[in-house]
Amino acid sequence: MTLHVEPAKVQSTAAAWDTENLHLTAAAKQLHGVGTGGFTPTVASLVGQFVEAWEAIATRSARVSESQADGLRRTAIDILRTDATTDINASLVLSSIKELR
Repeated sequence: MTLHVEPAKVQSTAAAWDTENLHLTAAAKQLHGVGTGGFTPTVASLVGQFVEAWEAIATRSARVSESQADGLRRTAIDILRTDATTDINASLVLSSIKELR
C-alpha cells in the first residue's frame, strides 16, 4: 500500500482553514456589537444570552480553525522534510551499491 500526500494540497487546505478563522473571528466581533435595544426587558435578556452564546461559539470555532491550519502547515513541512531525507538516504544507498566479482 502506498500513501501519497501532496504538500501543496495540504498547504492550500491550511489556507482554507485560515480563511475560515478570519470569517469566524469577524462574525464573533460583529456579534459582540449587537445591541438588545428595541426589545422588551424580558426579551432583551434572552437576546443578550443568545448573542453571547453565539459569540462564544464563533470565537471557539475560530480558534479551532486556526489550530487546524497550524497543524496542516506543520504536516506539510514534515512531509517535505521526510521526502528530502528519504531522497538523501536513497542517494547514499544507491551510490554505495557496487557489483562484486
